[in-house]
Amino acid sequence: MMMNEPKTIFKQGCEVAFDEEHWQKINYSTGCLEQNFAKGKVNYRNLDLEKQRAYTLRNKSMLGLEKLLVDFETHFTENGGKVLWARNADDALTMIIDIICKEKANAITRSNSTILDEIELKGFLERKNIRVVETEIGRFVLHMAKQKSYHPLSPSIHLSKEENNAILTENFKLKPDSSIKQMVNFVRHEVAVESQDVPICITGANFLLSDVGGVVLTENEGNILKYTSMAKVHIVVAGIDKMIPNIDDLSVMLPLLSLHSNGQSMASCNTITFGPAKQGNGPEQMYVILLDNNRSELLSHEDQRKVMSCIHCGACVSVCPIYKNIGGYSYGTKYIGPVGTVMTPLIEGLEDYSYLNSACSLCGKCVEICPVKIPLDDLIIENRHLAMTEKKGNAKFDTMLKTMIWHCKSRKKMDSPLFLKKLELKRLLGPLWGERPMPEFASKSFSQQWRERYL
Repeated sequence: MMMNEPKTIFKQGCEVAFDEEHWQKINYSTGCLEQNFAKGKVNYRNLDLEKQRAYTLRNKSMLGLEKLLVDFETHFTENGGKVLWARNADDALTMIIDIICKEKANAITRSNSTILDEIELKGFLERKNIRVVETEIGRFVLHMAKQKSYHPLSPSIHLSKEENNAILTENFKLKPDSSIKQMVNFVRHEVAVESQDVPICITGANFLLSDVGGVVLTENEGNILKYTSMAKVHIVVAGIDKMIPNIDDLSVMLPLLSLHSNGQSMASCNTITFGPAKQGNGPEQMYVILLDNNRSELLSHEDQRKVMSCIHCGACVSVCPIYKNIGGYSYGTKYIGPVGTVMTPLIEGLEDYSYLNSACSLCGKCVEICPVKIPLDDLIIENRHLAMTEKKGNAKFDTMLKTMIWHCKSRKKMDSPLFLKKLELKRLLGPLWGERPMPEFASKSFSQQWRERYL
């Protein structure tokens, strides 16, 4: 990837903010998610107290992560599973392809998982001529359209019913005027056909249970449970930050995750798998690949490491005004929205991704809705400070801020001639301002107006 490519993608992608049709679709879809959350939270007598419990639990997990990881490996191995440790995405992909080659498989099924996007699993396997079957309905449609996920929980949130219908009509013999129910049933049938005799299923994980060596998977469609049961081998790719101390903690985490994801009291399907099946249906082998991918580096930042408490409910994305305007593709990253704005520069590198620091209005909506009370706005400010001190931010923006500070500290400079202020504003702020109309200076400065009125 070229150094300027992510920034270029961001700049070009932001033009979608001026597409009124796109704006209406995203705001309608995210509005529905917000309404569901508002209806669902009435089931809590004291939601803030429960969020505080989750905050404490997740912070405790991060502070004791080293021991929890070792305990998980011990217990999961005792259950008959295998734990593999991946330092980065390349390690994880090498482990996965080795397992696939060992099983002599030419196809795999996969679930909707951001971490599988993080390691770019799909593109890697397709280059190796391994067929990838998407089991989640939205992901299946996007696969047909050769598009990427637009939202962490609702991957095809940017597509209307008509656009979904057009994609399926173009790729399959489906009626152009099919109803939503007909399209859903059709996709389920196609997924079932394509996944027949596929021996390997690859998923992410919502949580890892240290005390029992369990992998927690939550969903609403039931596809993960179905296809992991059918597979001979189940591979789980999970970040080391997914760890929680014990199974009792799920009584706090699962309801909060469901509420903030879809406004539900509990997701339709919640599965805890402890390893390969001992008898009956289920995989004969099960692997858990624990992925670091610079998460250890993120842990070294005393403040920003709080973002690792994230349970990836997607709520902060749904309420973010920046996301609602520029959409999911503009970020140019695997993790989008406020969490991605904090995580990506620290994991992928400040030099390439410091532009994300400007993708936040500091409105605080993400902080208000976060189920584990991550102070995302404060962390974004910390990232901005880090980028400035390490000189890896936007040089033009930094120059503009320093010039503004220089002006604001002097009344004489604030009272400089109007034409000079307009020229400085145009040259400094103009290249950063985009297509919006430039702000106008008053014809008289504040001190001039004060003297005329009161002296």
